[in-house]
Amino acid sequence: MESATELDANDPLAGFRDRFVHNSSEPELIYLDGNSLGRQPRAVADVLTRIVDHQWSDRLIRGWNEGWLDIAEGVGDLIGELLGANPGEVILAENTSVCLYKVAVAALREQRSRQKVVTDDENFPSDIQILRSACRSAGSGQTVQIVHCSEALDPTSVLVDAIDESTAVVSLSHVTYRSGWRWDLEAVNRAAQDVGALVVWDFSHSVAAIPIDVAAQGVDVAVGCTYKYLNGGPGAPAFIYVSSRRDNLSNPIRGWFGSDKPFDFDHQSPSAGSIQRFLTGTPNVVSAALIQPGVDLLLEAGIEQVYEKSVRLSERFIALCDTQLSEFGFEIRTSRDPLLRGSHVAVFHPDAQAVGLALLNEQSVITDFRPPDLLRFGFAPLYIRFADVDATVSRIIDVVAGGGIDRWRDENPLVP
Repeated sequence: MESATELDANDPLAGFRDRFVHNSSEPELIYLDGNSLGRQPRAVADVLTRIVDHQWSDRLIRGWNEGWLDIAEGVGDLIGELLGANPGEVILAENTSVCLYKVAVAALREQRSRQKVVTDDENFPSDIQILRSACRSAGSGQTVQIVHCSEALDPTSVLVDAIDESTAVVSLSHVTYRSGWRWDLEAVNRAAQDVGALVVWDFSHSVAAIPIDVAAQGVDVAVGCTYKYLNGGPGAPAFIYVSSRRDNLSNPIRGWFGSDKPFDFDHQSPSAGSIQRFLTGTPNVVSAALIQPGVDLLLEAGIEQVYEKSVRLSERFIALCDTQLSEFGFEIRTSRDPLLRGSHVAVFHPDAQAVGLALLNEQSVITDFRPPDLLRFGFAPLYIRFADVDATVSRIIDVVAGGGIDRWRDENPLVP
């Protein structure tokens, strides 16, 4: 195996690491939770100063005519570049759950004669709850069918078999939050389109981690968060993508910012004809603006280079787990085929939570735990080094060999 030192020295993305904030009081910290919250780009501080200390404090309400009105669509277009979308097909709105609700209800209302919403048992629990709420709101009697794919040898085949002429909507997380399984966009879209169903994707764990081309891969509708690999900050607004082919889809939560002329203050104003129709209330100006620095870094780096390094980081981690951690009860639970996973790797251990807490509190490694027995290691290529992979495996061994599991077995943090 090539040394981590050589790999880091020859890494074309190495220079991006210093463009993120690293706490000088924790120089040994290894942050492997970028699949839940990305690091802060250094440029965020300049944006915050500009928005708060100049625009808000000095320009006051004049700021709306000096750029604030354009932030939701402007940053949306930048995210659209990462997705292969056309200008005007992506917009920032509320959080991911609300965005998913909006597009799911819109899709269901266009498919009133069909009764089934297909999802899978690896989908994010909130997404499934939202889909059920959307079915109730659509008012056409649709119900959610959860297809059990997690134990299947061929999950795609099992899912496709459940899609038929009664299917109104298929909704999946492109990369699943627990195992990191990645659905084949084209295969699922094709199966749904063949029977006239709409597919609504959640790109939260795939945008900025793997290449996506919504036009080439036949994606009609998608949502996604911006605080993971896009590094937009905690609670940053999510985005909605609707292909221009689907201009018949309408926002079920109409509000003034989704109107054709919001500042006419006319309650009978028609809906905007553009992607702006999926806005409802006043955009979150400050938090929306803070998303742009992370998107700019990814566009500068190039998603193909980012993905190439992601694969190399995760391949190295999987190999080291096999050779050094398996004897301690650790098992890889993410696909070993890079085409079938995202940029995080799920690892089983019967005392996963205790291992994660010991890594956090004793070894300066931040990962995350998903009940009952999985640790997730997120590899954000712009700031994770190959040396970090090696050091993490070494520190895991120190935790197990040093009795860390016993010290942390009975602790239960609020956020795992």
